[in-house]
Amino acid sequence: MDHKTFLKNKSICTLPWTGFELEPNGNVKNCIISKNKLGNINQSALSDILNGEENVKLKTHMLNDSKPNNCEGCYLQEKARSDLQSISSRLYYHKEIASKIDLSMLDDAKKFELKHVDLRWTNSCNQACVYCHPDYSSKWSQELKQPVKSNNEARNKVKNFVFERITQLENVYLAGGEPMLIKENQEFLKLLKNKNPYCNIRINTNLSITSTGIFELLCSFKNVHWTVSVESVEDEYEYIRYHGSWKDFIYNLNTIKKLDHKISFNMLHFILNMNSIHDCVDLLKTMGYTDNSFIAGPLQSPNWLNILNLPEPMIQHVTTRLKQRINDGAKGYLKNSYENCLKYYATTPRTKNIGRFRQEINSMDVRRNIDSKKIFPKLFKELDAYTLE
Repeated sequence: MDHKTFLKNKSICTLPWTGFELEPNGNVKNCIISKNKLGNINQSALSDILNGEENVKLKTHMLNDSKPNNCEGCYLQEKARSDLQSISSRLYYHKEIASKIDLSMLDDAKKFELKHVDLRWTNSCNQACVYCHPDYSSKWSQELKQPVKSNNEARNKVKNFVFERITQLENVYLAGGEPMLIKENQEFLKLLKNKNPYCNIRINTNLSITSTGIFELLCSFKNVHWTVSVESVEDEYEYIRYHGSWKDFIYNLNTIKKLDHKISFNMLHFILNMNSIHDCVDLLKTMGYTDNSFIAGPLQSPNWLNILNLPEPMIQHVTTRLKQRINDGAKGYLKNSYENCLKYYATTPRTKNIGRFRQEINSMDVRRNIDSKKIFPKLFKELDAYTLE
């Protein structure tokens, strides 16, 4: 496949030929955006999964430029924009991987050569964010008494597969759980530092813990992109990111700001931060971060936190403020994020269940001995006013 053909094909993504995402429960997918799993390491060898029927079928669809349903998340993001400022994962990996491989390998749906890994070895995490669940947070698992089983033997086989090919890697994505707490990451980064020190590393972190040895290792690499999860400030931050400390977050952020590394912020927009997400953006911009540092999107799961559950006048307020932010001069990825949120709120059918929101928040407050009404007084005052009408 030549470069022109590659760019002309609006379905193709490099990942099915070059990488995979491992989830804490053992599922293997092409990437986190994928709707369907390719297999599970507790049931099949990773090499069999990557060269298996599901992945070959997906690649065949892409070669025919027929967009597979598995990847519709990226295609929907790109539909709103026709330029490369789209924030879809497909186009991101075009930039990160396509320029570093022989594109002729993409002509064959049966070929695979490891260039990228997205490793989420376990659900170990020190926060229990309101929108998360036991599969991705050990704190949630403990709170709900829902253990997530992780097969050490199966994980070790994946480690061996990746470690044997570590010099081939062009791009690494570490997430979790919280990647600073996952012991496999320390072993992986030590080997990567020794064998492939200029590999690009992207880490998705809550940036709340820096004492495990993994932080120091990351700081020693040259090509690191910190994708920091944050969506509100101060008391609201600590409620949303339960067990988190706003003071510690700011301290750690200032620490990595001194490095010659890229930093961006991964943000979700939902009922609890429908207004304070803008306060968070504004504060971070006063620290020197630009509009291209922010990627935000509407939270769709769990549904009870979705903004579309709100009374229509409140949704109108949310969308009006997003439009105002664009009119005030938002640029780049931040503008793209606001536009994607607006498109989602304008075109997605409403399935209102604000009663479920109240029920879930009340249950969470009881378990955690917190009063959300004191943290979000304006939100509940508005909700109560519309309920009484």
